[in-house]
Amino acid sequence: MLALRRHLHMYPELSKQEFETTKSINQVLDHYGISRIPVSSQTGSAAEVKGKSNRTIAIRADIDALPIEEESDLEFRSKIPGVSHMCGHDVHTVISLGAALILQELQEDLPGNVRILFQPAEEFEGGAESMIDDGLLNGVSAIIGLHNTPDQEVGTIGIKEGFLMAGIDDFIITIKGKGGHAGIPERTIDPIIIGSAVVTQLQTLVSRTISPKESAVVTIGTFQAGRTNNVIPERAVLTGTVRTSSDTVRYKIRDEFVRLVTNQVHALGGEVEIDYQLLIPPVVNDPAIAAISRIAAVDIVGTKNVLAAEPTMGGDDFALYQKVVPGCYAWLGSGNKEKGIEHGWHHPKFMVDEDAIKIGIQWMVHTVIRLLEDKSLT
Repeated sequence: MLALRRHLHMYPELSKQEFETTKSINQVLDHYGISRIPVSSQTGSAAEVKGKSNRTIAIRADIDALPIEEESDLEFRSKIPGVSHMCGHDVHTVISLGAALILQELQEDLPGNVRILFQPAEEFEGGAESMIDDGLLNGVSAIIGLHNTPDQEVGTIGIKEGFLMAGIDDFIITIKGKGGHAGIPERTIDPIIIGSAVVTQLQTLVSRTISPKESAVVTIGTFQAGRTNNVIPERAVLTGTVRTSSDTVRYKIRDEFVRLVTNQVHALGGEVEIDYQLLIPPVVNDPAIAAISRIAAVDIVGTKNVLAAEPTMGGDDFALYQKVVPGCYAWLGSGNKEKGIEHGWHHPKFMVDEDAIKIGIQWMVHTVIRLLEDKSLT
């Protein structure tokens, strides 16, 4: 698994382009006689280890890389210009593969079935949807997954019930005014002024709409208007993202966002189009599955090294699986300050302490077996 991880790290592939990564996964599955399940997407894979009952638990790993130039001195650094595994999905892939190999060895004594999903396109490109549409959650009682985190030292596992990762929605605001000469502003309706007012008003959206007990972030990422200094443009376009901690907050923010922006633009004489895209719901861990996952983590790293997972306003489409079946997403400690491994996700110097791989494999195997043994799961 370590050798495969380094190979995948050297040859990363972006979302929906994971052809060689998929080939590598399938070669391992076939070599060890693990039955593959057909998938409709051109990339990604799925497999199942059959046990002694019809109860089925799913494991999910994401396999895609990012459009980031790696800045490291690793011998196995990315050989693909501008593409790298700066989120550690290569590690997630081999952890799930390693778990599959061990579960295959334990097949005769396995209390039920284990379905392993090697999901492409986690970076908001529809990967989870394609696997769900393929029926890969049919008959599944629960699903587990993990994400490495340099914020935790290697040798630790973070588990929590409830909210873990934010829901992610994006927006495009197109403001139409009336263009004209910059020296004769009274004949215009300036979309830059209107857009600036919108930006300012949106800063009150969270503080005056959402309870301090909840979490939300509204960020304007781009503001584009005009092409020259002496012309007031006809329109301005603002884009951004919204992060929320629950479905209730998510939909409330959306409704208030549309109301606030519309009223502000109209009050200043402009017209507006709002394209508000609901993308990924929040990752919310099921309490029962989280409790079993925590016990399995204690099995592996001991009580003192099982941490209360810190929530983040980053997102993950693991949330879409949790809309279908109960699940738990865990943090796998992968940081090591002594080795200089402390840069966060998506940073060009991001690294993973490879000692985390074995711990991740062990946690997945123990969690799956405990879930299969739990008679309360249907």
